[in-house]
Amino acid sequence: MKDVKKLLAQQSKNILPDGRIKENVKRELGFADADTNLAYAGGGQTQNRADRKKRVALAAAALAAIALLCALIPVFAAKTRSPSSPSGNKFDRITNADTFYAYGAASVGIMLSSANAAGEMQAMRVKSLAAVQKSVSEDHLDTINRYMPLVESLLGDENIAGSAVAGGAGYAFGMIVSYTDLLGNTLQYTLYYDKLFLSGETDGDETEENYAIEGVLLTADGETYEVLGNYQKETEENETEGELYFRAYTDEGKTSYIEVEQEYESETEGRESETEKKYVYSIWRQGVRTEKTEAEYESEEGELELQLVIEKDGYKDELTFLSGGETHTLRASGSVGGVQVRFTVYIREDSYHYEFDDGWTSDHDRYRGDD
Repeated sequence: MKDVKKLLAQQSKNILPDGRIKENVKRELGFADADTNLAYAGGGQTQNRADRKKRVALAAAALAAIALLCALIPVFAAKTRSPSSPSGNKFDRITNADTFYAYGAASVGIMLSSANAAGEMQAMRVKSLAAVQKSVSEDHLDTINRYMPLVESLLGDENIAGSAVAGGAGYAFGMIVSYTDLLGNTLQYTLYYDKLFLSGETDGDETEENYAIEGVLLTADGETYEVLGNYQKETEENETEGELYFRAYTDEGKTSYIEVEQEYESETEGRESETEKKYVYSIWRQGVRTEKTEAEYESEEGELELQLVIEKDGYKDELTFLSGGETHTLRASGSVGGVQVRFTVYIREDSYHYEFDDGWTSDHDRYRGDD
């Protein structure tokens, strides 16, 4: 309510009627000359001047209300189109195997490319001279930085989209997967694959689907990885359970890989339904999981927040990201290395600039798919 009052005060000169509008209202109502009293044919006079002024004032107020509504519509519309709007929940748009594989290819491709970039490029370390000590360790910030391209893809306005293309590299099917980062750049990945039917049956009100894909993923930086995807879904009466995963191998023995899993459970009772959906990213090296990250959305007072829980080296970092009000900034808060932090991420073409609320700053390379 305070914001509305403030907006009214700021825009009063633009939306309240001036003298010309009042005169137009008078003419429309037939009071072009407010000082003239006309006599009725049967005797008596028209309404007195005070009554006419009341009518004019009411009409002017109505026009002011209409003008105010017209002024506020763009404001409310802009808020509706904000990247933080709940309609931007990309997990809700993953409804079948094709959309899941498109999301898996894009998100795993993002993580593969950012991991490669982190290993090849040394992050810049620009510290604030006023800072006495670091807000978080560089190792923790390096880990967070690797997930920033994924955060961008999940908080951006555009969908993660998959378009069918002809097969290639010896596989029958193909898909071009694209997403747009928060600076408006569009990155693409190519997936070639074969479909594998594993099992499926229907028994009364029970159904089971289990099929997979295998193929190769061509990332934006020109690397090629063998991939495996699985889509398993079981429905019984009003309850549905499923387990989906998409995996890209990083070694020939297929003991090291990056994987994203979707686990969900849906139950319907009468008109009410409840769905639990979770996305888990895992990094495996020689058969051992070395890093695990859970990602989920949460709506808070009309704003869409992205929550990440990263488990690595015995630590659990928990961060919540939301739009900073501009397309190139993000606000974050949570626990990193056991320390409560709040910071802003400024997204630049070649780097992420981190500004912590305690005054410490740091710059890290930002991976771009066309690097």
